[in-house]
Amino acid sequence: MKATIIGASGRVGSATALLLAKEPFMKDLVLIGREHSLNKLEGLKRDIYDALAGTRSDANIYVGSDNDLKIIDESDIVIITSGVPRKEGMSRMDLAKVNAKIVGKYAKKISKICDTKIFVITNPVDVMTYKALIDSKFDRSQVFGLGTHLDSLRFKVAIAKFFGVHIDEVRTRIIGEHGDSMVPLLSATSVGGIPIDKFERFKELPINKIIEDVKTKGEQIIRLKGGSEFGPAAAILNVVRCIVNNEKRLLTLSAYVDGEFDGIKDLCIGIPVKIGKNGIEEVVAIELSEDELIAFKKSAEIIKKYCEEVKNL
Repeated sequence: MKATIIGASGRVGSATALLLAKEPFMKDLVLIGREHSLNKLEGLKRDIYDALAGTRSDANIYVGSDNDLKIIDESDIVIITSGVPRKEGMSRMDLAKVNAKIVGKYAKKISKICDTKIFVITNPVDVMTYKALIDSKFDRSQVFGLGTHLDSLRFKVAIAKFFGVHIDEVRTRIIGEHGDSMVPLLSATSVGGIPIDKFERFKELPINKIIEDVKTKGEQIIRLKGGSEFGPAAAILNVVRCIVNNEKRLLTLSAYVDGEFDGIKDLCIGIPVKIGKNGIEEVVAIELSEDELIAFKKSAEIIKKYCEEVKNL
């Protein structure tokens, strides 16, 4: 695989670069940054090579400027992490107009250089995924965002801890906005294949507390250490592995919807999708409970508003 990370000098970009470089499937890894970040990227490249010295990975790492993206040609996937980082007290939506200009600019440049898959990490990720899709003019299967994948993993861990079981025994996901209006799918949650509401302890499940913790996890990390990097990077690697190994797993990513969920269309939002070598191979429409559908619609309305605002930036 040849992969490109745009914004590789940032927290998430650099952590992702290390994880990807260590993978046996990684042949060429391109680190892109602004002119003033090139020295930092060169240092990152050398540091990663040192980290690879004791592994079996022999990835080739290249550094390039965002002023000339020709180096990304033939990339199998381009990961966009560039943008203004979210600061304490700032909502993801506060970032929308600023980051939309950045993501839109890169999406247009990428589409002129290579036919690839664009994986958006920049927040607010649902709105930025939509911006990348419309500005690249790529097929909807080729553009997707991290969405609620990490939120779903956090939710899965919390459920496993509550019931005292191995994390692999839990099947669950969160859909909707990667933000305050995210929707936990309790109707699709099971432990060991048994619906969660069949357990006696389900009555004691502090679901509101768990969801609030999942929603604020990013802010907690920002407050404590300045920003999140390892969690997102591991989640990104998880998605890239699905693509390169053609695993066809169902992950909850930000993807374009066109009526699959009660007629909701023309926006990107966290939904279950089948991921394989071609990117999004299927949007998996599922039946939601009445409460979940109402919450999902509200989440979609919030995202739709911002998608319209950034559409022509």
